[in-house]
Amino acid sequence: MAVTERYARLRLFGHADLSRLAAKRVAIVGVGGLGALSAEILARLGVGELVLFDFDTVEEANLNRLVFRTDQVGQRKVEAIRDHLAAANPDVKITSHPHDVTDGPGLEALTAEVPRCDLVLGCVDTFAVRLFLNAKCVAWRVPFIDGGASEDGVNGSVHVVLPGKTACYRCNRPALSDESAMRPTKREDRGACHFTSLPTTMAVVASLQCQEALKVLLGFGKVAPFLQYFGLEGRLERVDWKRDPRCPACGRRR
Repeated sequence: MAVTERYARLRLFGHADLSRLAAKRVAIVGVGGLGALSAEILARLGVGELVLFDFDTVEEANLNRLVFRTDQVGQRKVEAIRDHLAAANPDVKITSHPHDVTDGPGLEALTAEVPRCDLVLGCVDTFAVRLFLNAKCVAWRVPFIDGGASEDGVNGSVHVVLPGKTACYRCNRPALSDESAMRPTKREDRGACHFTSLPTTMAVVASLQCQEALKVLLGFGKVAPFLQYFGLEGRLERVDWKRDPRCPACGRRR
């Protein structure tokens, strides 16, 4: 059945022409609790192409998160979310890479795909991989929006990196004193859940991440460089970080 009024309500949005999203290409690295939600939001908005990266498979412990279904246990996460998005909005082209992006075929795919993207969403669960993605996006001058939740599941943050304009993810973190801190460590515990994964927090962070992505992609509103969400207090805080001229990733002296 043809859906002719899929974007009818989106056409009422007065701050930007959301139909322009059809020409945009967005990469999402990590399609677990946060990335799967972000992918669905962007697909339903009508982003033209989504490029998904994740080496993991769906485990029973992942079923408390939104999007994944019981009958998908054992499937690659990128394949499970690809099928879900195709059913939700067949207008969107989905390209999936079931690999670790830090080496081998995954790194090759990342290197080929990301420079052709308009934006990258980072939805990973390790600090080192965040730094790795940040360094790559800064070097390729592709906007990077990182999202994450706290270990107890109630807080979250969104960091917008506009290469050459805003502070990158590496800026203002003096504890990382050398380049070795930017080398990713490959995860060996596939599917293991060590932190609380609360669907409500994931939904809030994914929504904030996609809201900032819309601003970057379509050029409206005022981008928030860093947002912190405090679930127990019901508080959202914006931080306008300044670039660090000595930053080894984006510093002006590089």
